Formats: sequence, C-alpha cells, structure tokens
Amino acid sequence: MIRLEGASATHVGQVRQVNQDRALFSKSIAAVADGMGGHAGGEKAAALAIGELSGVRGLISLERLVKVAEAANRRIYEQASDPSLRGMGTTLVAAAADPGNSILNIVNVGDSRAYRARAGALEQLTQDHSLVEDLVREGRLTREEALTHPQRNIVTRALGISAEVAVDPYQIDAEVGDRYILCSDGLFNEVDDQSILGILANNADAAKAAELLVAEAVERGGRDNVTVVLIDVKDATDPVGAEPEAADRDITKEEPLDVGDGPLAEAPEHGSLGPRTEEVPPVDAPIALLPEGAPEQPSGDEVHRGRPAKRRWLPFRSTLLLSLVVMFVLGLGLGGSYWYSRGAYFVDDVEGSVVILRGRPGGVLWFNSEEIDDTGLLVEDLDGASRERLRARTQWGSLDDARDFVSNLSSADTATLTG
Repeated sequence: MIRLEGASATHVGQVRQVNQDRALFSKSIAAVADGMGGHAGGEKAAALAIGELSGVRGLISLERLVKVAEAANRRIYEQASDPSLRGMGTTLVAAAADPGNSILNIVNVGDSRAYRARAGALEQLTQDHSLVEDLVREGRLTREEALTHPQRNIVTRALGISAEVAVDPYQIDAEVGDRYILCSDGLFNEVDDQSILGILANNADAAKAAELLVAEAVERGGRDNVTVVLIDVKDATDPVGAEPEAADRDITKEEPLDVGDGPLAEAPEHGSLGPRTEEVPPVDAPIALLPEGAPEQPSGDEVHRGRPAKRRWLPFRSTLLLSLVVMFVLGLGLGGSYWYSRGAYFVDDVEGSVVILRGRPGGVLWFNSEEIDDTGLLVEDLDGASRERLRARTQWGSLDDARDFVSNLSSADTATLTG
C-alpha cells in the first residue's frame, strides 16, 4: 500500500515574458502542461487541459486517465475555432496512483516528461513526441547532438491541434522511496540528469527540491518557462505529512522564486509553489546631479532678469509657429515610418529559409528591416497551409509573438513547433 506526497514549482524563465506552463498536484492526480500558440492561446490551452484534469476524483485507472486526456484535447480543439486562438495547443504529462496495487498510471502527449529517481539512477519514463527524438530513435542523431539541434523544439503531437490525438499510456510499478518528476522541457533542456539527481539526493523535502530544480534551470539560462511537479512515494501506513496542494490551485500565481546571482544554496522560504509571472516594472530614469562645487542652475525668470524682452513682429511669430507645426508633422511621419518599418516583427521567406525580421520586409523609405532569428526551418518543408500563412506576412507586436507563430507552422509530416 502506497500514498503520494508532492510539491510543485514554476518560473517564467529569463527570456519569456509570459508563463504558458500550468501544473496540478492533488490527492488524485498530478500533471504538467506546456502551452503553445501565442501568449493568450498557449496559456488558455494549458489551462483548459489542467482544468479538465482537476475535476477528476478518486481512484483513476489508466484507461480513465487516457479518456480524460482525450477529452481535454477535444475541448482545446473546439476552443481553437475562435480566430484569436487558432493554432493553440499544449503538451501534457499526467500521473495518477492506484494505491492498492502500488501502480502509477502515466500518460503523455508532446515533449513534457515523466522521470523516476530510484536507487541513485534517473530514468526517463515517457517518450517525447518530437522531431529530434524521432531522429535519435532512427540513429540519425546522438543524444548530445539532439540537445543543441536547431529544430529541437519541434513536436509531432500535442493536445488541441486536431480533433483526435494519440495518447501514450504507461503503467509503472511504484515502490516506497521512489521520486517521480513531471516537468516541462524548460527543465531538461537546461539541467542534465546528474545535476537533477544531485538536487534530489541532497533535498529530502519535496517542496525544497522542486524549487531548487526550477531555480537551477533558470540560473543555467532559463530560455523557456520551467515547471516541475515532484512526487514522493510513501508507505501508506506511515504518519501522513502535510496535505497535498488543492487540485484547482494555479501555481503560476504564487510569489516569485528568487534565484539570486550566486550559487543556489537553499530554496526560498515562501513555500512549495513557484513564482508569479509578472513583468518587472521599468526602473525610473536617473536624476542628473551637478558636479560638486558647480553653481546652481538659475530658473527661467532669473536667466532673463534685468534684460528687457525683445519684441517680435507678428509675421515672424506666425512663421515660427508654422515651422514648428511642419516640423511636428514631419516628425510624426518619420516616427510613424520608422515604427512601421522597424517597430513590428514579421516572419518571411528569405532565400528559402523561414526568418524572423524586425521591420516590414523590403523596408519603408530608408528604414530597412533587420534579420533577428533564422528559425532553422525551410519553406520547402512546410505544408501548403503553413506556406500560405507565411505569405500573408502578418505583423506581430513582439518577438515572442513572432516566435509563437513560427512554433505553429507545420511541416509536410504535420510536425508542429512548440515554445
């Protein structure tokens, strides 16, 4: 007889502005979802998946867990009919226990993973549905090459992309002392297996271990959102510890995880759940100070004191006013041209490659566009619908939005790119 205890943590990372990950840990079920498809779409898809799972109570068979994941897929797919949410989707990894049989039932879609730490070894339990994972299985890439491959973010399966989805089921024999990790790719893309094992071995408390895993990923680059749910398998006859987190608690609304600038010695003391994904407000502009001993700057009245104001003829004033108006209008026009040509982002075909540009392709006036990111995708590899979307040259307000658009372009074999 076993029971599960656990904790969760999340962080927006050092590059993304929005946390599209969602996670869940309750007495019945644990899960991590990594959304994709624009800020609003990715967040919504992940939230819909977790919302579907959070309503599950009691003992959960593997068959039931698969059906819940399929229901989440249908719900996301239906919501994606909204034009503002078109193309949204999410990965999912979920686990539920059958305590009487010491079994952990696991399902996954996409590249969010489940790991098991047992007897000093870390084992990946789930199989990624991704382009590089397919290449590794075929022997065309090594594990080391896959870590830095330019198309390592392409997944071949996700919830919400089509009306039906294949969900991979796993039934794992759980033992007392096992530790299971459910995580988004923001963890394993930054932190190697030995480092994960080291953190687990040195931190028996699940809450502290979860926070340190997330903090380590952020400190090592944090190029993506990172989310961890850590599950400890306990003997059901042992005294029960702290109550697990409520099923409907949104871990992305907690206090920020302070990773600091130095080595990660301890976890923060705010609890087991991860950080709020708020943007940091801009720092106020510094105040210019006069050098020591310099005379005080006189006010406007003091500058002209004792000197009569010069007379100005009306025609001169009119000419001056007209000049100022013309300069203002020209300034607006140039500023608008600059913003139009450089202030927005576009995804375009540049010599057969899919490239993110800052500024309208071809430029405006003397303001040329700037190449920001060669995505590694080739136009010839895209399917017909994705080529049409590329030709539309949609304008994006931020680099993240442009990258999310790229992440939803599909290759001829229906591969989909995720954040």
